[in-house]
Amino acid sequence: MKTLFIADLHLSNDEPRLTEGFLALIARFGQEIDALYILGDWFESWVGDDDDDPWLNQITEPLKPLTARGVQIWVQHGNRDFALGQDFLNRFGGQLLPERITIVEHGLTLRIEHGDALCTTDVAYQQFRVMSRNPDWLRGMLTQPLDTRRQLAAMIRMRSQMSHANNPSNIVDVEPNEVVRVIGDADGMIHGHTHRPEVHELVGEDGQTKRRYVLGDWRVNSTTQAGVAVIGWLDDAGLRLEEFKF
Repeated sequence: MKTLFIADLHLSNDEPRLTEGFLALIARFGQEIDALYILGDWFESWVGDDDDDPWLNQITEPLKPLTARGVQIWVQHGNRDFALGQDFLNRFGGQLLPERITIVEHGLTLRIEHGDALCTTDVAYQQFRVMSRNPDWLRGMLTQPLDTRRQLAAMIRMRSQMSHANNPSNIVDVEPNEVVRVIGDADGMIHGHTHRPEVHELVGEDGQTKRRYVLGDWRVNSTTQAGVAVIGWLDDAGLRLEEFKF
């Protein structure tokens, strides 16, 4: 069994090279994986599962052959696409996961999440996170007309581009004590969100050495249009990070 982890693609119709990168990943590794975990911020924004933009077919259609042959595609919410629902994933046979889960594979017990909940010192964001996960608030947002939601998403993307809000320097890092608490008796953790790909070693509450694997965001050089991402692999050789160029 070979499992692939990705996060922070921030796909949108405005960034075709990122879409090309995702499709290149599927074309290159689709035949050798048994499971794909997308750990949040798959999309730069999400206006609702009723979005009928034809661009989304570019994303879903290549995934159908994978799930048809038994590949499990698991998706978690990120801070950008927290409104993503199971209806959209049904288009290709994917499955929405809780925002924090534990898996046991290849002799490792791992906590898996997007990573935004670990940034507890970002008080303003954590307040928004609580509000945006409220079912009543989310229901109210999703009942707005689709065009209204698209306009709102476009405005948010514009503000993000102006403030470079996806840059690591603008994202509060995880709080170490919260990481230790969440890992608990597991062997380690894998997450995204911070855009700071790295493998960190820490001592858990049980006194054992743990590892925290941070996936990278997907980036395109504005001059050369070369793309790169840091992805994660889990197989008989263990868990490791790897650079993927597109």
